[in-house]
Amino acid sequence: MIKKAFAAMALAGMTMSAHAALVINEGFDTIYGANGLAAKGWLGVNTSTSGNPNGWFGGTADVFEAQGGEASSYAAANYNLDNGSSRAISAWLYSPVFDATGGATVTFWLRGAQDDTYFDKVNYGFLLNGALVSMTALNPVSQDGWTQYSATLGADTVGMARFAIQYASNAVDANYVGLDSVNITSVPEPASLALLGFGALGLGIARRRRA
Repeated sequence: MIKKAFAAMALAGMTMSAHAALVINEGFDTIYGANGLAAKGWLGVNTSTSGNPNGWFGGTADVFEAQGGEASSYAAANYNLDNGSSRAISAWLYSPVFDATGGATVTFWLRGAQDDTYFDKVNYGFLLNGALVSMTALNPVSQDGWTQYSATLGADTVGMARFAIQYASNAVDANYVGLDSVNITSVPEPASLALLGFGALGLGIARRRRA
């Protein structure tokens, strides 16, 4: 009877390992302050040639409204990141750190402001163990409403990661881009789930013995 119970628990552990867990759900309702992005582990880094310290900022509903939530609840970046100096813009936004061992997937929404004169470029992927991986370039970002995108780390991934997105336009051509509804899921390590399952089974057996 006990052998059957252990076999069932092992099967349950393997089944559980296939289910992703939501680890980050960011709607950008609060960008600044004690409950803002920095407080939650988000990191903004502007490496533009001008050295302008400003990076991604709270969205402006007058340009366009958020994909979800309050009208201005999204992150944005624009041509001012290089002070209009006609040089390259490179403004990074990194998610909080999460365990990507076993794989991870991020989904998010992007859009550019409608203006035929200008266009925006964005690169996205992951910062895994300190190195950028799985990078994809959007050039240009769609101006036709919010569009959902995704990026994935494979099941053989090992280590800690951040979702990484870079506003990488040229100051001459850049305009305004919005980011919203970032969801990151990771796949729990199968061995850990199996151990948790067997631990629960052991607890159940102990209780039966005391009964």
